[in-house]
Amino acid sequence: MKFRFAVPALLAGCVLAFSSGCAVMSKGRSQTVVVRTSPEGATGLINGIEVGKTPFKIDLNRNSAYSIDLRKAGYENSAAVILPVANEFEKNTFRWGVDYDLGAMTDLSPSELNVNLKPVMPAVDAGGDRFQEMTYRVLQADAMLAAKEITPADHKYIVSEIVKFYTN
Repeated sequence: MKFRFAVPALLAGCVLAFSSGCAVMSKGRSQTVVVRTSPEGATGLINGIEVGKTPFKIDLNRNSAYSIDLRKAGYENSAAVILPVANEFEKNTFRWGVDYDLGAMTDLSPSELNVNLKPVMPAVDAGGDRFQEMTYRVLQADAMLAAKEITPADHKYIVSEIVKFYTN
């Protein structure tokens, strides 16, 4: 008599144990990451491979770490790291099975990357005359604009940063 109830109970327990892995179905293996820069138009490289100009969206596997490099003429290069972190599925379950192996138990952080690029300020030897240094830097920005290395919006931003630097 006891055996008659043990088999269905064991079967129900197995079904519950093995059907709990559904994070892959609800979260998926990949996650969309958004990368933006100010100013826009920087070249984005993920793990050394060029992926496009900012702003861009890209789908990345959830269970890997990524190095992002951003480059734009007239600006300092910028770097960031995107890492997998535990999500609500990993915090409430054991680490095993398909969900864990495929990365569905992690989320990439940050999922949105916003970077303010800093203009390049080359060294200037003007004998300590700050006005002459500022003039030289603005003329460099003008030359970059004339050579179409930067956009008019980039030029405006660079000149405003130069003026801000020298008036403080």
